[in-house]
Amino acid sequence: MNAVEMNRLNSSSGATDEDPAGALEAGVLAVSEEGGVRFADRRALALLGVADGFELERLWAGLSPRLEEAGLKWQGPEGEASRATLALPVPGESEPGVGAGEAAAPGERRLSFDLRRDIAGGGVLLVQKLEVDKAREADLRLVAQMRSVAQISPSVAHDLRAPINAMVFNIEILKETIASGRGAEPGGRERQLRYVNVLKEELTRLHKSLEIFLSFISPRSDRDETFDFRELTEELSSLLIAPARKQQVQVTPELPAGKIQVAGNRYYLRQALLHLALAALEGVPRQGTLVVRLERQDGRARARIFGRPGAESPPAETAAEPPGFDIRPTAGGTLARLWVAREIFAAHGGEARAVGPSGIETGALQAYEVELTISEDLGSENKE
Repeated sequence: MNAVEMNRLNSSSGATDEDPAGALEAGVLAVSEEGGVRFADRRALALLGVADGFELERLWAGLSPRLEEAGLKWQGPEGEASRATLALPVPGESEPGVGAGEAAAPGERRLSFDLRRDIAGGGVLLVQKLEVDKAREADLRLVAQMRSVAQISPSVAHDLRAPINAMVFNIEILKETIASGRGAEPGGRERQLRYVNVLKEELTRLHKSLEIFLSFISPRSDRDETFDFRELTEELSSLLIAPARKQQVQVTPELPAGKIQVAGNRYYLRQALLHLALAALEGVPRQGTLVVRLERQDGRARARIFGRPGAESPPAETAAEPPGFDIRPTAGGTLARLWVAREIFAAHGGEARAVGPSGIETGALQAYEVELTISEDLGSENKE
């Protein structure tokens, strides 16, 4: 590294933490295929806690090997990202150990390093505060959730009106029978009790539908726990009935008997399942069926969400490219629901993947498959 050249290049402008927008920006380092630094902007220097190229040269001599130990590789296929997270001391404090946890200990700060490789070797190394990366991921999860909720809300609201209308109708009839005195007639009391039972049934139906819908949008279950994954897939099937009906599609749950316990964040896993299910639903033709299947396999809980064409479904058109797991900008915003779903399952030690039509059953449409490790810890189960 040429420190004099580094000082000249570092005179370029860069974001600082004093600038509210700049605090969210990453620092940029240009690195060689051997891991040496060719250029660093001011934001990178500030994040690394050095003032100029000379200090960076001294820091980098110890930092580069630590990045390699943490999993970052300087050489690899073009376009392949390589990431690492390190704990660095706050400027002026002693050097801490390398930890891999999420929270920074006193006297240290955690930085994420993301290498974007060049075809000629080396590449661009983006440096960012770990909490900023986590905040961006949280924002992206929220955006994806709002998109999915906005998609299902009109049809869910329409279905919620049905029990309300039924209750209003039966209340009016009950009020009329009481006011007219017909309740004292032979059989009048039995008719009034029937109206009351209908009110009770419709109220139960409304309560159940509201609870399921709220569970997918409310963070009240935003905690790590052991819970029944079968219950989650059953709730998903119920929630999808309304949007599927609007599309003239049926929903068929295929669930095993008994509980399938998994450990994780129930709130995030609900979101991930909803994202995948809506992606699968989009490809189901009229009169078709959306299948939500759950099974145990080799200590793993495997859920498959896929479509089946119906006997009266319109002829299949040329198959469109199934939605990918990448983040794609569109005129209406950013499409990242499948990416978010995959990241949520990955954070839980599981997998989410697209499965071709032949990977499920004969005649199946595009499918999505997820897996989680079954947990035997039943003591920490919590009921919402």
